[in-house]
Amino acid sequence: MEVKSTVFYPFFDPYRNGNMLSMSAKVGISLVFGMGYILVQHLAMPEKAVFFDQSIWVLGAIISTSVIALYAATMAFRKSLDTINRIEGIGRLSQGIVEVWMRDGRFLMAGAGFATLNISVGHLLGVPTAFHSSVPAFAMIYVGFFLSGFFAGMGLLSIISVIVLHLRFAPHIQHTLNPDNPDGSGGIGALGDALWFFASLVGAVGVLVSVFLVNVEWSYMHKGYAQVLFILWLGLPYTLAISIVLVPGLAVRRQVKDYKSFRKKQLKEEEARLFNSFKEFEEAPDEEIIATKREINERLENIQTQMDRLRKMRNSHIDSKS
Repeated sequence: MEVKSTVFYPFFDPYRNGNMLSMSAKVGISLVFGMGYILVQHLAMPEKAVFFDQSIWVLGAIISTSVIALYAATMAFRKSLDTINRIEGIGRLSQGIVEVWMRDGRFLMAGAGFATLNISVGHLLGVPTAFHSSVPAFAMIYVGFFLSGFFAGMGLLSIISVIVLHLRFAPHIQHTLNPDNPDGSGGIGALGDALWFFASLVGAVGVLVSVFLVNVEWSYMHKGYAQVLFILWLGLPYTLAISIVLVPGLAVRRQVKDYKSFRKKQLKEEEARLFNSFKEFEEAPDEEIIATKREINERLENIQTQMDRLRKMRNSHIDSKS
């Protein structure tokens, strides 16, 4: 029975009738949510100046950026799956992660759960008093909390799934590494590049979140719990960005270092045997000795080349190139 490669087409980025959403469609969807919120919130504001003075419009930018980041992360994850499928062969580890962790129902639950948490945080920090005089404005700020939290929650599930995938895949990396691969990472460089890309997307959202949190005049910031919650929420995106790079990086580094140590030991043992073989030429004809020595020297040079490539190969995407 033919084993199919792992594919990933969630409900927000489907593959139907041989077609996928175009990039322009994805950008359009992100702008509809973000710009739509900005427009409605601005119209509902009794004091228009507050909309700009307290950077309320940034909440719409967070929504749009979260949506387009989710699409970009999905495309990058598919490219990672291509690399994993090539390395994994007939294994089904990646398929299990996608089917269990990244189902449509899980995305909806993660979005709804994080949206609820985001609304709770905004409520506990205290909606600015400028919104209290208008029911539509007051309701719309909570809609903004929900939408930004919903899309961020789906992104959070993606981050967790990617980390889990790399942690489970890491122990199998030793069997697939190739020091001759031009990427300088044994053939897994594309996976590390994807992680850096994920982190940059989270960081971009984090910058917008920081601008919004700092500029809004929260009503309860004089309370101790609100100050602690503010710091935690401010640092959350950056913590996630660091985690998605660092956690898989440490797991991969350990496996690659073990592989390099084992391979170096093999090469040194082979090198020692070749040096010892020089002693076996005492009773052989001269021409045979010359040919054999030439062969041994070539093999020794090849061993040295392999040792150099092992030394230059990066231990993980968080290590610099030698």
